[in-house]
Amino acid sequence: MAKRSRVEENEDDTTTTTTSSKRSTKRFASLKPRTQNVSKRTIKAKWSNLPDAAQEKVRAMFRTLERPVIVLQRDERKRVEAQTALGSVVKTLERRLPRMPFPPMTKDATFDYEATLNEHRLLDAQLSTATNTTDILKMEIEKEEALLAQETKYVDEMEKNAKKAEAERRRQMKNEHPVLRHIDHQPQHSNEALTAPFIVVDGAQDQSALCEIEPDSELRSLITQLNGHLSSMRNNLGPLVELREAITEAQSSLDVLFIPAD
Repeated sequence: MAKRSRVEENEDDTTTTTTSSKRSTKRFASLKPRTQNVSKRTIKAKWSNLPDAAQEKVRAMFRTLERPVIVLQRDERKRVEAQTALGSVVKTLERRLPRMPFPPMTKDATFDYEATLNEHRLLDAQLSTATNTTDILKMEIEKEEALLAQETKYVDEMEKNAKKAEAERRRQMKNEHPVLRHIDHQPQHSNEALTAPFIVVDGAQDQSALCEIEPDSELRSLITQLNGHLSSMRNNLGPLVELREAITEAQSSLDVLFIPAD
């Protein structure tokens, strides 16, 4: 049992290490080699021969690759054999090189190791920048979507409140007194003088008063009280009118007396 538990612990450690290594490798963007199959028709139609400068770079690369193989052989005989074999292969490749087709984007720097490494570093940096930019844009999109959801929720709440307010207004209009309802529906004119919303008439015409509204006991008593107040005010103003006429006549007489004689 102890051995089994140790094996399981080792497996867990291995799994944890593998997972952590995967996570660490995912943090950084990098270029990986990829094999692409190209048809013969495409090669014949679009590929072309290398220029002379690029062919010289390829020949120099052949010689660079030839040296380590020869130097590693300690035996002189094997070294001579390796040099002879590699020399024949290199000569064959150099002879076929001018007729070999290459992709149209091939340039001199493709066969320069240092230039290729620098280009790979540049592409890695561009890939990292593009990946970081994509992550930032995704975060901004998530923020904008969250704000849009909040604004949509706010608009929905406003629509609900508007519907509730409209329903409350209609309910209050149903419970509104007929007189006020009639006043609300009267047309308003800018050049119209402000007048009373209703006219108090005599008792004989009380059936058609208040714009022919339905009789109401409370309203009838209120109108009766207003009628009484208006009648008393009219009676009180009667003597004052006569007094005003007498004062006017007296003032006219005094004006005649004080006219200077010519």
